[in-house]
Amino acid sequence: MKYLFKGIIALAAMIGLSGCANKVHNYAVSTENLLALQKLSSKSHKVNVGQFTDSGKNESEVMCRLSSPIGTPKGQTFASYIQNAFKKELVIANMYDPKAKNTITANLNDIYGSTVLGDAYWSFDVTVKSTNGKSYNVKSKYEYESSFTAVSACSEMQRSFPLAVQKLIGDIIHHPKFTELLK
Repeated sequence: MKYLFKGIIALAAMIGLSGCANKVHNYAVSTENLLALQKLSSKSHKVNVGQFTDSGKNESEVMCRLSSPIGTPKGQTFASYIQNAFKKELVIANMYDPKAKNTITANLNDIYGSTVLGDAYWSFDVTVKSTNGKSYNVKSKYEYESSFTAVSACSEMQRSFPLAVQKLIGDIIHHPKFTELLK
């Protein structure tokens, strides 16, 4: 009986201590995005970055295979993670100016992460706006390899999020209407 009790306590401790969230990595600037923005920067386009929202959802994590949450660093919302990444790209490309006449904002209409084996992806639906009245919608999808096991699949989901955001920002800045936001 004494060993059964110790075994139950040990099992409960293992289960209780194993439920930590997978935090995505901090954003790193994309070389491809930087080169595209630097071409625009040479035309003296400067822009401010306003708040990115998510229709009041304030989502900062998603469940992965009902086993563990995938969350942003420091509990920031997905929208603010994307906002900070976008701003970082503009700063490095020398296009960010907090005093610029135009401010770009965005609304994260939808975000979805799938870990299905053979069909793993992050998808985003974003409406990008400028204070000059111009706007457009971007749907971006980043596919990645998944795994049969939940631990590996969730690890890949977490690892791929910054890369998915890089692709999203690339889709935003390569959109034919992006330069209209800057005018």
